[in-house]
Amino acid sequence: MHTTGSVASDEHSRTGDDHRPAVPARRISLTDRRPAQMTARRASALILVGVVALLCLPPVYFVLDAALSGGGIGFRQMIQDRTLGRTVQITITLALGSVVISTVLGILLAWGAQGLSRRNRWLGTIPLIPLVMPALAAVTGFGYLLNPSIGFGNLLLRKVMFWTDIQSGPLDINTVPFIVIVTATLLTSFVYLFVRSALAQLDQGVYDAAAASGASPLRAFFTIILPLLRPSIVYSSLTVMLLALGQFAVPLFLGRQQNLNVLSTAMYVSMSQAPPNIPLAAAYGLPIVVAGVVFLIIQRVVLRDQDRFAGTGTKGAARSLSKSGWFSHAALVVYGLLAVAAPIVCLAIVAFQPYWSKDIVVSDFTLDNFRSVFDNPRLTDAIVNTLVYSLSATVIAVPLGYLCAKVLHRRRHQKVIANLVDVLVSMSLGIPAVIFGVGFLLAFTYGPLDLYGRGAGLVVVYIVVTLPFITRMVLVGLMTLGTNLVEAGGACGGPLWRRILTLELPMLRPALGNAIAICLILTAQEFGASILVRSSQTQVMSTVLYDQFANGSNSQVAVMAFLMCAITGIGVLLALLIGRQSSPKES
Repeated sequence: MHTTGSVASDEHSRTGDDHRPAVPARRISLTDRRPAQMTARRASALILVGVVALLCLPPVYFVLDAALSGGGIGFRQMIQDRTLGRTVQITITLALGSVVISTVLGILLAWGAQGLSRRNRWLGTIPLIPLVMPALAAVTGFGYLLNPSIGFGNLLLRKVMFWTDIQSGPLDINTVPFIVIVTATLLTSFVYLFVRSALAQLDQGVYDAAAASGASPLRAFFTIILPLLRPSIVYSSLTVMLLALGQFAVPLFLGRQQNLNVLSTAMYVSMSQAPPNIPLAAAYGLPIVVAGVVFLIIQRVVLRDQDRFAGTGTKGAARSLSKSGWFSHAALVVYGLLAVAAPIVCLAIVAFQPYWSKDIVVSDFTLDNFRSVFDNPRLTDAIVNTLVYSLSATVIAVPLGYLCAKVLHRRRHQKVIANLVDVLVSMSLGIPAVIFGVGFLLAFTYGPLDLYGRGAGLVVVYIVVTLPFITRMVLVGLMTLGTNLVEAGGACGGPLWRRILTLELPMLRPALGNAIAICLILTAQEFGASILVRSSQTQVMSTVLYDQFANGSNSQVAVMAFLMCAITGIGVLLALLIGRQSSPKES
């Protein structure tokens, strides 16, 4: 008591006539903690902006700089190209045709899958398989199916068409219509994914009300359902447009024999010259960059309130909006046979045949093609490089995407920084990977950041390409999770790092597992940037596959494509097992 009195007396003598009670020191520290935390968060967010900008901005800047260098010499050379009109025409045809076909097909498949019975619900996963199947594997499979001379599909059609005596065709995969059809078939999965998710959020009562008013199912679909699906249709259609404008693998593989180019393949041809014509390549890529930026702006304007569609599921949405009939079942099965089963079966046949032949003799099947691949150090090194680079990019890109998603999720607290992160992360969505490959060569080939010919270069490219997908996927998980539980942990005095490790990350396991899966898929399949950034020491499976294709080694092409499917499928299954969340037990 005497000590307390002395302390009080000393405090009174220091404060003079001020008789207000002193504020306890502990309360001051708790009060001052929030400004300190806000300052630390802003500093961390700024560092994050700097890291993302260092990854994403230099390639774009150097492409623009190369296109405008020398007084626009690249544009002058492009305009003087006699095939420019044909190239632009094919690019526009590919983009518009892919959007129309994939959007219509994706909506019809999603509408049919929504009404599947529990017994037939597995049919709804068929349109998602092309997302997992490497695009190069699918394209080469379609080539073996519809090659005009010895394609297995054409051989079957010629046998059925007994009234004709043709030695080639009737279908030719190496034409513009089939380049559009194959591209649209592969991109249908994106539309299906977005529309199917949106349909799951709709309330059955809306459809029932239309039916009660006397509207036919067809009229109710066009007047009620389609308007409600506008956000998902717009988002998926613009995504398909961006992907189709920058499409590289399909026209390169299927248009090569007939010299059919789009803007992205014209870039590659310019870069493949000796010496590479960098200004011309950049000039070909600049229209795609401008179109990508325009479409991203349109998307943000049309869907400026898209956040309000998150987490709006209702009780009625658990029921199906319609009952699928035989047509829906048939459409899903036919799509699965043509888009998935046929190319994979053709790959398997060519992989096990001694050589690609129109005669399919099962007794002649052999494993010699697989042995030749595994005995070739160049090919085995490519397989190892693919695994190492994909895993390395995933280890870096997923945490980086999580941090970007955290900044976007707290947009109201730091709008300027969040908008910067959003623009930087979305940049690679509107700019094809082949353009990032050219920009990467220009940005990171000279100076202190010389990454050409090193595995780190491919890892950096993969991080940039996958970052927007990872960020969006984790952001959706954060929006669904909310902030109540994490804030409750903070109210109990738990430090931020503990709340993240013990509360947030475990509850984000499904979203993080999906992010890991999409990262493994994209990195294992990436071709557009890899073909430009690779060197003889950093070959990956996609680039080796193309080299074998260019050399006419069909058996090894089939084996590599088959192995890409297997590796991607195993990686996705492991990632989904990591992200699987155990159901809570009943107490």
